[in-house]
Amino acid sequence: MKKHPVAIVAPHSSDHIPQVFRERINLSDFELWQMHDPFTGETCSYPEAYSVHRAKNHRLLGDLNRDRNAEDIFKENDFYGRKIWKDNKDLVAQEKEELLKEFWDPFRNSIRESFTEMKKAGFKKVLFIDHHNTATDHPANNGLYLPPINLGNYGDSEGNLNQVSLSASPEIMKAFQAFLLAELPELTIEMNTVYKGSSLVRFIRDEIQPEFSDFEIHSILLEYNLNFIFNPLSKKVDEDAKNKLVEGINRSIHSLVENYFL
Repeated sequence: MKKHPVAIVAPHSSDHIPQVFRERINLSDFELWQMHDPFTGETCSYPEAYSVHRAKNHRLLGDLNRDRNAEDIFKENDFYGRKIWKDNKDLVAQEKEELLKEFWDPFRNSIRESFTEMKKAGFKKVLFIDHHNTATDHPANNGLYLPPINLGNYGDSEGNLNQVSLSASPEIMKAFQAFLLAELPELTIEMNTVYKGSSLVRFIRDEIQPEFSDFEIHSILLEYNLNFIFNPLSKKVDEDAKNKLVEGINRSIHSLVENYFL
């Protein structure tokens, strides 16, 4: 299969917590499940992508979508304010550093390596997608409205940038929005609503782009509503809805790449 100049990351896809840490955690299994982005390891499965980077650790063991020195890279409370760690069982400084070396550093390095490989392959224009989901029972940004699918490039509702070369161009954003609307006409696709960007989008801008100045890189945050495929009351997964979402996203990426990146 011919590979396309596409790199996708799913930094919150893993719910893996080693038992040595699990026994120190105050939350239930379902509460921990709520803290990661369920199914994003599957829904970011664009088959022609040059590289897909999925998390190998639960975000509470070092959030891969935070800067390495960010205050909230190791959370003390979940999204509802519940205390994560049992009394006197919090992660200590040495454990945090070891976790960063085990998970955070390799994750960022693997992204950089994929750009090196795409450069060797002769690509000049690359699409980067930071892939997430949020549920309605997850208080996104203090309960602000979240559309069914949100695309972010640190711009405005039309995809226009507030800073030159920040991430994906308005043309690419509007084209991706149009392709998604064509594939998933039942859904509303908005831009820069609640979530406008991420640490990983900034990483591409501030560290990857300067290293690969001969590349034209377009970075997009993609966030969809988890409740399309998971019912929080019945705790059942709608496989048909999940497959339709995946197929719609994949066909939209394919159209975007065919029209703008090849």
